Amino acid sequence: MNDFSPFGTSEAFYAAFSEYYPKLVSYARRFGAIYPEDITQESFVILMQREDKIDHPVAFLYGTVRTLALTERRPLKNQNISLEFIVDHGKEGDAYDALLSHEIRKEIQKLPVTFREAIWLFVVDGLSVREISHVLEIPEATVKTRIHRAKAQLRDQLNPGGHHAMV
Repeated sequence: MNDFSPFGTSEAFYAAFSEYYPKLVSYARRFGAIYPEDITQESFVILMQREDKIDHPVAFLYGTVRTLALTERRPLKNQNISLEFIVDHGKEGDAYDALLSHEIRKEIQKLPVTFREAIWLFVVDGLSVREISHVLEIPEATVKTRIHRAKAQLRDQLNPGGHHAMV
């Protein structure tokens, strides 16, 4: 690794790698990537090889993973993109939570792709509106609108009777 680290120090880089690697692999899988681990590693390499300063390295990583996954997937573009991993399967939960997570996952898959992507990055990956804006290369106001509309559609889909729980 060269002296330049977009995360400041080598320790910060390793901490960021440990934190974001699994999230980025999951993100690559959402686009149907055949080799999501390779794509994620390549994204970190690309980030480290950049000579110019990156103001938002996490957003840069998500954007790079997205681009590489879509590029890898081009020959398969007629297949559906699915959100398979909304829950962390390594954690124990009761049957009700598992059933609810499954139902939410099904409803998220029904959202338009632009809404799915924004709500996933915001809720599951925990990115800020600004970071999502950089990842998707759209204005922050558009990100906010997509998140708001995704939540509204999920509320309507999950509770068509009108009594809305907080989504």
